[in-house]
Amino acid sequence: MGFTPNLISNTMANWYYYDNNGQKQGLISQQELFDLVAKGVIVQQTRLETETGQQGTAEQIKGLNFPENPFSLPKNNALDAAKKQILDEFRSTNFKSEIIPIDESNLRDLYRDGMFWMILMLGILPLLIGTLEDIKMQLLGMLFFFAALWGGILRGVVLKSNEKFTLPVVAFFFTGFIGMPLLLMLYGVLPKSYLELAGSNNKIMSLFGFIFQVGLCEEICKILPVVGYLIVYRKNVSPTMILLIGLFSGLGFAAFENIQYSYGSMEKTVVLSAHGAESSGEEGLIAGMLVGTMSAMVNVILRSVSLVFAHALWTGIFAYYLAKAAASGTRWSVLCFLGLAVPVVLHGAYDWFCGVQAVAAALIVAVSFLLFYGYLAKMRLQKVPENEVTT
Repeated sequence: MGFTPNLISNTMANWYYYDNNGQKQGLISQQELFDLVAKGVIVQQTRLETETGQQGTAEQIKGLNFPENPFSLPKNNALDAAKKQILDEFRSTNFKSEIIPIDESNLRDLYRDGMFWMILMLGILPLLIGTLEDIKMQLLGMLFFFAALWGGILRGVVLKSNEKFTLPVVAFFFTGFIGMPLLLMLYGVLPKSYLELAGSNNKIMSLFGFIFQVGLCEEICKILPVVGYLIVYRKNVSPTMILLIGLFSGLGFAAFENIQYSYGSMEKTVVLSAHGAESSGEEGLIAGMLVGTMSAMVNVILRSVSLVFAHALWTGIFAYYLAKAAASGTRWSVLCFLGLAVPVVLHGAYDWFCGVQAVAAALIVAVSFLLFYGYLAKMRLQKVPENEVTT
């Protein structure tokens, strides 16, 4: 089907045309036909129809100039330049280096960046611990996690030390597996009247008991790894390592002690639930479980986050005085006395205030950190080269 020869060259004809959906449009004049061709609305294969019903395609009409790309608008030089620039930018971009910032040039620096590893541990390890199937193992993992977190903070941020972790980690587990059983053995040979002082209804006697029983016995057991280090490495000890061993020994003691307190909190939940059930039936059981569970949660979080910090500080203060004695080689009796007395008083006062005034107990921990930080600043000002420190 097509147009007659005289119609093809007739510039006065009017037309219908069929759009992409097959719908008939028009009438349009010859000039309108040219305009629609220029805009790409009518292309070579567009069907045209005359008023008399003749049909054909637009490519049969003489004088029509179809654009090279019939689906594009007339060229715009600025738009084309922008498109070219965008395409060139995409072609020239190394997407691997833009997306993955780690390469051989900075991998070594990242490996040595303690802050990176500490933050990564803080964000990832709890998630991994939460994947353990045994809930007891989850609890143990969380308790050790917070102790390790404080170890990293105290070593890298507070001490700013690059000492190896080997001896501090040994001290951590020594105190947990050996120091604590020794503490229990010590309690086993001490007079019962002495051990009951801390629980006395007399506040003065109770304070005396917390200082000279709880604080004294625990701080002696916690300092044992430091004493062992001084004996083994007596000819070449490092003051910084003495502090690290003391801090990690305190962390180990707190982590293992927290295990016992966590299980105790769970047992308390069971007791509260049982008492509630006896007194008020099902409602009392639910109330007891709720109170016990919330109490256990708070206790575990408190001991995991803050009390490991406090125990580390008290042993760290003791270790500071021993490091000072080792550095000077003199006044061992005085410095050992102060090293024991200061943390024992702080430790005992904290435990006593926990049952009297909780805010004051928190202030004791703040004072402990202030003292430790001050001791550390003093040590840095009087720093003795590591290879000159002997005992």
